[in-house]
Amino acid sequence: MLPSRGRTAIEMLADLVPLKRGASSIWIDRKFIGQPVVDLISDPDRLFTGKECLIVKDQKKIKVARIPLEVSEGVCRIYVKRYNVFSVRSRLVSLLVQSGAVRALRGAKILKNAGIATAKSVAVVEFRRWGMVSKSFYLTEEIIGGKTADAYWCNDLTPAPGSTGFGRRRRFIKGLALVFQELHRCGVYHNDLKDANIIVTAEKDNESFYLLDIEGVRRYSELSHRRRIKNLVQLYRTLGHFLRRTEKLYFLKIYLGSVFTSGLAKRHWVMQVLSQSRRRDQKKMRLQSPWRHRQIT
Repeated sequence: MLPSRGRTAIEMLADLVPLKRGASSIWIDRKFIGQPVVDLISDPDRLFTGKECLIVKDQKKIKVARIPLEVSEGVCRIYVKRYNVFSVRSRLVSLLVQSGAVRALRGAKILKNAGIATAKSVAVVEFRRWGMVSKSFYLTEEIIGGKTADAYWCNDLTPAPGSTGFGRRRRFIKGLALVFQELHRCGVYHNDLKDANIIVTAEKDNESFYLLDIEGVRRYSELSHRRRIKNLVQLYRTLGHFLRRTEKLYFLKIYLGSVFTSGLAKRHWVMQVLSQSRRRDQKKMRLQSPWRHRQIT
């Protein structure tokens, strides 16, 4: 039995049809109905054991793989994200909150309403016992030709020579800054907006941006200054390592718009990003310190 909040989140996307297969509850894109893929994803753990499965990430909380599926139109490559429920506390909490897969689906809907792209949802699969989630899966279509923002910048844009390369890099920075600007204008917050969670596709040097890891996406009536700074810091500490100072300022200029013309406001934003970045770097160093490890052990 799915909690009412979970049903509401799933029903917001009319493309997904509810099905029941054994112990699993499935919500799947209409175009896959009646195809063998439905039975195959009734227990997505089996997908991770296939010969053509490519494990992208394998951590305590999540596991991600890219898998080819045969459908009527041919081969469709999908990404499967498994949200692990690894403690009794997590299972008890799942009685009150949505599963990771449903939160990701909710995030996709929020982004869609804000006009921000993400990978197309294929299916949500949940396993519950006594109302508690034991595991959940979020399946999405592959973003054809997509690269993470850091890989695209380093491999495609940095080597581009002369004025052509300069223009391409400026267009990329402007496009990315406008995504952040629109995201925050709509009151949308992504809790992990680093370069690896931004996928870029390019057609005739015109880039499109897609956001991933969207289970932490939230929408607010008005986004706080603190959350806006946090998103900028996340990008600064990842993609920012590869950008020149002038390129970082150009990003901020596009993001802030008319606010950037005020020298006082500009310095405030720059100092906020730099100070928050230093704090996070110092915290990371403390956590990685061998002396701290000795004290704990």
